[in-house]
This record gives sequence, structure tokens and C-alpha cells, in this order.
Amino acid sequence: MEEAVVRLAEATLAGAKDLPPPPGGRRPLVIDPLIDRASGMETNATRSMVASIENLVRERYPAFELKPFNVTVLDEKPLILLGSITTVTASGSLTNTSGPSSTYRIWAVLGDLQTGTILSHPTAWVRAETVDPTPVRFSSESPVWLDDEAMAAYLRTCAGQPGTPMDPTYLRGLRAQAAVAGAIDAYERNRFDQALALYRQAENEPGGQQARVLNGLYLANWALGRRQEAETAFNEMVNYGLARNRLAVKLLFRPGTSEFVRNPDISAPYPMWLRQIADRVVQRDMCLQIIGHTSVTGSDLLNNRLSLARAQTVRVQLAADKPSLRGRSQAIGRGSREPIVGLGTDDMRDALDRRVEFVPQRCMGLT
Repeated sequence: MEEAVVRLAEATLAGAKDLPPPPGGRRPLVIDPLIDRASGMETNATRSMVASIENLVRERYPAFELKPFNVTVLDEKPLILLGSITTVTASGSLTNTSGPSSTYRIWAVLGDLQTGTILSHPTAWVRAETVDPTPVRFSSESPVWLDDEAMAAYLRTCAGQPGTPMDPTYLRGLRAQAAVAGAIDAYERNRFDQALALYRQAENEPGGQQARVLNGLYLANWALGRRQEAETAFNEMVNYGLARNRLAVKLLFRPGTSEFVRNPDISAPYPMWLRQIADRVVQRDMCLQIIGHTSVTGSDLLNNRLSLARAQTVRVQLAADKPSLRGRSQAIGRGSREPIVGLGTDDMRDALDRRVEFVPQRCMGLT
């Protein structure tokens, strides 16, 4: 991994070699935190990639001035580096896979914010055993997963080819991206007041209505003991997801059972989460599919039964809060057929694969 990242960074930075020299002698460069393609989250692997690239720039590239990714620096129109990582079918392949794999593909792009143009887009492949896909703290603790436009715009930019324009949605949301990056850093340093202020700043920027901001507002308020504000933030996440016809929540169950984990640090807010979901569904006068998922370990038969049992557990709890949902909801088990991470580690690394999804439906024959 380390060797591949160095080669990748060298090829990425080479994209700036034909640019005219900057007036100050050094060219400002920022890094928009790299993400995992499948989940859209930062992981230990993407964080290590960023650290390696930063070290390389400082040690070998004096023509670049590495600067923090924040709103103030963006006003300088610096170069910007971003990228991603994903499992693929084999070395040299561009075919992504959601299941266990022996190979990861890593890639990066270098963009010029002066012109809005992509300068380079190299790719490398690495052995899976050298990659740590564990989600970082913020990603792991975020309760809701949403495949939103901010993540899609980032990945579209990562897919751009040299000489082509950067994605306009990504560029429009850059100030929000920068504020979120600072907020996540503050949150993981337990500077919750600072994190909350930055999440609020991001929320008010173009592109600020996104999953990371909504998760961050919830997490920062919860960490500060502001339970009512946290509940309001979770309510906003529910509305955001239902409006997009897909709300995936990380409700963690005891292994092999349909019972929530007994650790109150994890499951204490679950009743509030489910109450908010029930309230929003009833207020919207809709019906609901509750879809359980499992990790890719275990037999198909077992996973199908387990995912259905977990969806049924959630359905019962929703109906206990809002009895009208008994006749307006349906529990479905998808087993392990739709993994997002696909590692089969059965721990926090693949918690998304054991999610419960809430999909609003028109009330036509749903029982």
C-alpha cells in the first residue's frame, strides 16, 4: 500500500508540471479527504493515503505549498487533490466488486481551481492484506447512511479525465466540503463545540444539505449532552432520507440474533431513532418497507432468515409507537445479497452490511 501510494502521488503531482509558475514561487495545494468508493466514508486506509501524500509533498516537492483544506484557503484557488479506493476483481482491473477481494484499486485526481480543470488521473493496484478498511471514528459513529449527491459529485470528479472540467456540483459545494473536513477533525479530537459550529457553517453553504453534515449535527449535539437538539438533527436526517426514498440506519444486533446489542453506549438512542422514523412516516401518510440486511458471512438460508427476523423486530417496535403502521408496513429480508462493504468481518468495518433500510411506498396493497 505504502509503495503504491507514493507512485500514485508522484504521477498525480506530475500533472502540474506544465502549469506556468505561480507569482509567489510555490503553488498552493490542498487535499480533500479521500474516501472509500462503495461507502463514501473515510477509512483508516484513505487516511493513511492522505498522510503518505502529505509527507511526500513536504519532503520531495518544494514547489508545492501544502495548505489546510478550509474555506479561507479555497479563496486562493489552489490545486486540489482527491481520490478513492475500491475492491476490484483482479490487479489491473477497473471492474469494481462489493464482495471479498484480494485486490484494491486506488486512484487520485489533481484539479486546478483556477480553471476548474482536471490535470491528472493516475491509478494503482494494491494487495488487500496491506489495506485497513476500518471506518474512521466519525464514519463508524454516524447512525445513518445516505447515498447522497455530495458523495456522487465527489466520485464523479474522481472519475474525470485530464483536460476535462471538474464536476460543477462538486465545485459548487467545495466550501461545504472544507467546513465538513474541519468539523470531522474537531469531532474526532473531542472538540465538540468547534465541530458543531463547523457543521452549522457547512449546513449554510451551497451543497451543505448532505449526509455527513446531518450526521455531524446529530453526533456533536449528542456528545454535548444536548438531547433535544440531537433528536431534532436526527429528525432532519429521517426527512432527508425519506424524501430520497432510501434511509439506511445502522441498527446493530447481537450476533446471530434479532435482538439489539445490549451496550447502552451503542443502543441507548435506538428508541428515539425508531420513534422519529415512525413519526415521520405517519406524518407523510405513507406506507413503509423495512428491509433487513446481513453481512456476507454465513449461509444464504441463514442470512435470509436472520435479515427478515431483524426487519420484523424493527417493524414491531415502529408499530408499538404508531399502531397505524401495523397495516402500512412490510418486513423484508434481503440476506447478504446487497452488501455495501462486503468484507465479511462481522465487526464495525462492515456494519453497513448489517443495516436496516426504510423505503417509503405508496399505500397500494402493502400489508
